[in-house]
Amino acid sequence: MPDVGIHQKGGVDFSLLFQKLKRELGGKAGAVGCFVGVIRDTSKDGEKVKYLHYECAEEAIKELEQIAADIERLPGILRVMIHHVIDDLTPGEDAIYILVAGKHRAEVFSALPQIMDRVKTKALIWKKEVTETGEYWIQE
Repeated sequence: MPDVGIHQKGGVDFSLLFQKLKRELGGKAGAVGCFVGVIRDTSKDGEKVKYLHYECAEEAIKELEQIAADIERLPGILRVMIHHVIDDLTPGEDAIYILVAGKHRAEVFSALPQIMDRVKTKALIWKKEVTETGEYWIQE
């Protein structure tokens, strides 16, 4: 079963995920790639961001599991972890951790953007950006 999760702020720790991944795989992996989504302090329109509010549907965890399982079936991929934070997050805070272990770096490097693109378009996770002048839902 894929290692995925949806957490409240403070409910997941990147270093513990990384240690768990390495412990589970022992010496089987030749590469581990990581993506950490961090909240920016400026919106795409140049406004100062106060915070992002994330929420999700109950089905979101199943979608993350499906994404991870699909990527784990790719040649050379050994393990995928996807952990998303659902809460109010201020600039500098982490919103998502994606870890991919594979036999070689090429497969790992290729998998990371595929995962993030699918999370943004398929998982029922929504974010509202709150700036100094207003708030709005962001659609991918």
